Amino acid sequence: MKRCLRNGSGVKEDRISDLPEALLLKILSLLPVKDVVSTSVLSKPWRSLWKLVPKLNFDYENFQSEHETYSEIVCKLLLSNKAPVLESLHLDFKVGKCRAVDVGMWIGIAYARHVRDLALHVISEKRSFTFPTSLYNCETLESLTLTSWVLVDVPSQVCLKSLRTLRLDYVDYKDDETFINLLSGCPNLENLVLYQELPDMETCTIAVPSLQRLTVVDANDAQGHGGYVINAPSLKYLKIYGFKALEFCLIENAPELVEATIMNVSKIINEKLLESLTSVKRLSLALSPLEIKFPTGSIFYQLVSLELYTDKAEWWNLLVLMLDSSPILQVLKLIGKWSGENNHLAIRNWDQPKNVPGCLLFHLETFMWKGCTKLGEDEKEVVKYILRNSNRLKRATFSRIIYEENNSQDMVENLEMVEELESVVRASNSCQLLFECNLYTLRR
Repeated sequence: MKRCLRNGSGVKEDRISDLPEALLLKILSLLPVKDVVSTSVLSKPWRSLWKLVPKLNFDYENFQSEHETYSEIVCKLLLSNKAPVLESLHLDFKVGKCRAVDVGMWIGIAYARHVRDLALHVISEKRSFTFPTSLYNCETLESLTLTSWVLVDVPSQVCLKSLRTLRLDYVDYKDDETFINLLSGCPNLENLVLYQELPDMETCTIAVPSLQRLTVVDANDAQGHGGYVINAPSLKYLKIYGFKALEFCLIENAPELVEATIMNVSKIINEKLLESLTSVKRLSLALSPLEIKFPTGSIFYQLVSLELYTDKAEWWNLLVLMLDSSPILQVLKLIGKWSGENNHLAIRNWDQPKNVPGCLLFHLETFMWKGCTKLGEDEKEVVKYILRNSNRLKRATFSRIIYEENNSQDMVENLEMVEELESVVRASNSCQLLFECNLYTLRR
């Protein structure tokens, strides 16, 4: 934290202490509380500076003392803090070492200091800890994060009117009404992040008029269990991951949706999910047409950018469906995983569309195939089809993985691919072909 430098006369200079106090406080805000407090021994000006730090991060594992309990240390340092506003408080604690009354005291002190960002990470077994109800009433709190395996039991009266961001990581809910009560008490919520795994609710209803960003990751593998209903008229950005065993995901009202990412929703067979996304401008899909129904007759009339992952069964058929349904598409990206040798499923019996999609004829400008190890003959036919029929294509980029273990062989195959694609007659005279190589080492 403090570097003493010698000037030309051999006199030590304390340069860091000459920095503006606001800058010093920003630097201290990046450190764990234990390190912040230790700066008080540096010199006289530093003795009380640590008390003005507006961001506090308490790490349970690295904050132990033979003379005081963790709860006593947290309370003492919270009460010592004199920052005009407590901007951020991050606490992690272990159930059994800290009592619920202690946590309630920390929350009370933080709320009295007008805390804006509060994150509570609980080291516990499933459902072994319940937060005090005082947690759900604060007029200044703007961001709240709760982690993990705690039991969330929310009273009917919730007042978090300033809350903009809510993140719930693997928490359990007492019942469906608990989740509804929590969201209804956040009238200005804009960003909601849910990481869930166990079937706590039959139906997870997300009805928030002010919500603009929603991320839901559900790793529940239980068969045929419930689903999600989303009613968010202001929603602009949506990310959905998992949903391997859910029965449904209904987006009832999201007319403002601009960008969506849908990954691995392998068991939701109804058409409503994709049908509700037809107004998006940017879309990323990791889906198999064998596992999810494509909405018949639906048109993605505003879609300008599409990402499609090539590690899903018959992904090429989904590509054809999307090209036919996206009349103004400008950017197309095919993405393979970069984590191993088999990062895409090889096409079998590629059957090109009988009619060229309108987006290829009039709008597509950028095409990219990223993360491929090797393009088979059918994959090359897909590329050639796009190059031969995209009249306005400006750039086609191919990012290939070269494995260190097969470096010479992969380089030969890469050169052959470059030569073959360079020889393709392109519909667009201005189209540039770009080839990128990334070295990858397999770990065994």
